[in-house]
Amino acid sequence: MSGNALEHGIALTVDHGGPNGAKMYVGGQANADVAAGAAAGGATTEVDMTEYIIPAGSLVAGSTIRARYVVLVSAMASGTDNLIVDLTLGASATGASNESVVVNSGFDVDSVNDISIGDVIIQIRTAGSGGTAVAWGQLSNPDSNAALAGVSYFKASFTVNTTVDNYLTVTGKWSNANANLCTTQGFVVDIVNPST
Repeated sequence: MSGNALEHGIALTVDHGGPNGAKMYVGGQANADVAAGAAAGGATTEVDMTEYIIPAGSLVAGSTIRARYVVLVSAMASGTDNLIVDLTLGASATGASNESVVVNSGFDVDSVNDISIGDVIIQIRTAGSGGTAVAWGQLSNPDSNAALAGVSYFKASFTVNTTVDNYLTVTGKWSNANANLCTTQGFVVDIVNPST
């Protein structure tokens, strides 16, 4: 492999040589932003700050998607304005039109440099046009609302059409149309398939 990406449908396995012949299927990093995402601010419209497109047909039953992201507030107008950060998944190129996987409830931004961090796992349960998934994860807003310092989330079964491209998107929306601004400063996506 020599550090090059695998671009074929062969599952990489690691055989630990144990007596039961168990193998571990290995995936890898599918996306890592190398620059800040689009800015969300100045309006109450939900904005796609960053996204990764999961190719059609690449997810199977048992696939796991791990998304980690950080959103940084770089400007704020009022201490009463809340920021809602959402991770969505679906076939639309517009994040707001897709399934809300994990969303913070809107934290009260009290200063510039407040952050919202997400660490989420989406597990595909069934594949196909009527595929299903569940999700869980942790959201934190350590520089702001202490009540949201570490919140656990679980998303019950929802539909994912694995036969089409799926957009995994981090969106941002403000509660008031003031001079607020935030961007994603990191978005890393790992995808592991049990077999292909």
